[in-house]
Amino acid sequence: MLVPLVIVLVGAWTYRWVDEDAFINFRVIHNLLAGHGPVFNVGERVEVDSDPLWMFTLALVHAVTPWVSLEWTSVVLGLMCTAGGFLAGGAAVARLGARHDEGTVLPIGLLIVSVVAGVWEFMTSGLEMSMVFLWLGCTYLLLVRVASRRRGAAPAAVVVGLGTLIRPELALASAVFVGALVVVVASPGWGDGSGRVRRPIGVVASALALPVAYQLFRMAYYALVVPSTALAKAAGSSWWSQGSTYLWNFVAPYTLWLPLGLAAVVVIVRVSRWWGIGDRTGVLLVGTPIVAGLVDLVYVVEVGGDYMHARLLLPAFFALCLPVFVGVRSLRGALVVPVAGIAVWSVVCLGWLRFVPPPPPLHLGLQTVFISNERNSWITATGSPHPVTAADYRRALSGRAGAVLARAARAVPAGDQRVLVVTNPFAPVEPAASVPARSPLPFTLAVNLPAIGVIGYLAGPDVYVYDEFSLANPIGSHTTVTHHARPGHEKLIGPSWMLARFGVPGSTAVSGGPSAASIASARKALSCDPLHAYLSAITAPLTFSRAMADIGDSLGFTTMHFSADPAVAVVQLCGPTRGRA
Repeated sequence: MLVPLVIVLVGAWTYRWVDEDAFINFRVIHNLLAGHGPVFNVGERVEVDSDPLWMFTLALVHAVTPWVSLEWTSVVLGLMCTAGGFLAGGAAVARLGARHDEGTVLPIGLLIVSVVAGVWEFMTSGLEMSMVFLWLGCTYLLLVRVASRRRGAAPAAVVVGLGTLIRPELALASAVFVGALVVVVASPGWGDGSGRVRRPIGVVASALALPVAYQLFRMAYYALVVPSTALAKAAGSSWWSQGSTYLWNFVAPYTLWLPLGLAAVVVIVRVSRWWGIGDRTGVLLVGTPIVAGLVDLVYVVEVGGDYMHARLLLPAFFALCLPVFVGVRSLRGALVVPVAGIAVWSVVCLGWLRFVPPPPPLHLGLQTVFISNERNSWITATGSPHPVTAADYRRALSGRAGAVLARAARAVPAGDQRVLVVTNPFAPVEPAASVPARSPLPFTLAVNLPAIGVIGYLAGPDVYVYDEFSLANPIGSHTTVTHHARPGHEKLIGPSWMLARFGVPGSTAVSGGPSAASIASARKALSCDPLHAYLSAITAPLTFSRAMADIGDSLGFTTMHFSADPAVAVVQLCGPTRGRA
C-alpha cells in the first residue's frame, strides 16, 4: 500500500498549485467567516460552489487555524484527503483478499491511479477532487466491512450518502453504493434481528438524511432546487461528441487503455473464480465500485466533459481501479502476465507519459472549445512554478486587475455606488470609466468579468462581481443555451443586464458598451415575474417566512429560463403585449 501512496503524494507535492477556480470558494469562505453567509456577492444568496462539503470543511479548518493562509490550508487538506483515500482503498482490498486467504495483497489498481500525472494536478488544486478520492475510498472500505462484520450498515450509509455534497454528479455513485448496501443487509444471516424489509429502509433513510437536510437548506437559503452552478453549466444537457473527445484526451496521453485492459483481465479472473465457488457477496463487492465508476463516466461523457484536462474523469478512474488487486498466493499462471504488464506500464507512465496540450486556436475567444492544462497555463501567466497564493497570482493579468478593483472600490466616496463595464477582458481594467449606480446591495463598485476566481478574491467584498459566464450570476444562470461552446462556459451574458439592474437611468451610456435599447429591454424584463420575484427572494432579509416561501417557490425559480438577449427575454418574461410596449 505504501508504494502507490508515496508515489501519489510525491507527485501531488511536485505538482502543487492552487487552481484559479478555487479562489471562488475562497471568496465565499471569507464572506462566510466575516458573517455575510456562504455567498459570493454580499447581500445576494447565490450558491456558487458545487462542493459544499469540501468548502465548509475548508472553512472550518481555516477558522481553527487562521494563522495559515487559506491557500496553503487547501493544499495541506488536499494532501491529507488524498492519503486518506488511498489508505482506505488499500484497506478495503486487503479485507477482500482476506475473504479467501490470499495472503499479502498488491493494490495494483491504486498503483495505476498513483502514476498518472493528471491525478497529481488535482490533489492540491484547492478543488474538491482529493475529497472525492477520500469519500470513494472510505465508502468502499465501509461497504466491505459491513459485508464481513454483518453490522454497522446505518453509519456506513450516512457516509455513502455524502457523495452529492462533494460533487453533484456523485449522487449517481452514491445510489450504486446504497444499492449494494441494501443487497448486503437484505441477505440471509444478517445478525441484528430486524426484518429483511426494515433493514434496507433504514439504510436508505440513513443515506438520505444529510443530503435531504442540506437540500432543504439550499431551497430555503438560495431559493433553488439545484446549485446555481448546475444551471450555469447546463448540467442536464447532452454533448456526446465533445464528451468522447474529453475522454480520449485523458486516455491517450497515458495510454490508459493498456493498464485498464490488463486490469479488466485481473478482475474477470477473480469474479469468475469467486462466482464459481458461490461467493456472490464477494462478486458484489468487487463489482460495486466498477459500476459506480462506469455510471459516473457515462454521465461526464454525456454532458460534454470539462475544459480542464482529466478533472471530471478522475472520480470514475479512481472508482474503476479501486477493486483491482491480486494476492501473492493467487499470483500464478496466466495472471502473472497482466500484473507484470501493469507494473511495466506504471514505470513508463511515472517517468515519461505526460499530457502536452496542443497550441490553442489562433483566434482564441471566451467560448472557444478546447481542453487546457490549467496548471501549465497559470504557471505561464504567473511566472511561478507553483502558483499557490494570491501573491503568486498577483503577477498575472487577472491578479493585477483584482488589486486595481479593490483600490477603485476604496476610492468611491462613502454612500456612493459605481458600476464599471469591461468591454475588453484582455486589457487592463480602467476604473475611471465607471458610471453612477444605485442598488440596495451593499457594494461600492459593480463590474462585469469573464473570470471571477482570483479577481473576485483580490477585489474584496465591496466589489460586486457580475459573472459573465453565470456561475455567480442569478440572471445569467437561467438563460438558455443557443449553441455549444466551451464546456462550462456556454451561458455568456452581456453587461446590459448589469447596467439595467444597477445603473442609474440616464447615466448608463458607456463607450463600446451595450445600446440604450438593450439596457431598456433588460430593465423592463427585470421588473417581470418570475425573475423579479426570484431576485427579491435572494436579496431580501432571510426571515422564517421568507425561508418557507423560498422552499415553496424553489422549483419554479429553478425551471425559469429565458434568452440572454434582453430584447427576446422581455417578451418571454413580460408577455408579448408588455414586452413590446
